[in-house]
Amino acid sequence: MTITAEDYVENVINMTETISERFIIEQVSYDGMNLHVWVYNYGDVDIEFKIQVGEVTYTDWDDLASKDMVPVDPIGLTASPGDELNIKAYSRRGNNAYYRFIVPS
Repeated sequence: MTITAEDYVENVINMTETISERFIIEQVSYDGMNLHVWVYNYGDVDIEFKIQVGEVTYTDWDDLASKDMVPVDPIGLTASPGDELNIKAYSRRGNNAYYRFIVPS
């Protein structure tokens, strides 16, 4: 195989994995001091993801196996009842999952 053909095959494999990613923010809760987020990977490939709240990224890359759910380390932040938190999980391959959370009273 030539270098060009090898590059093509690698790009096709990477694209297949990118379009095979399927993950969601499954659950969010807030205990008055920490935001708790659970991410579920319902796709066929393992992923690495980060969590962003508003414009701030709060986590390092977390690994998540296919068909698994993980809690993210608690995110310390101050929020008031009624505040809207826009949460985004994004993968290393560039896919996103969003969750709109209203802080309960």
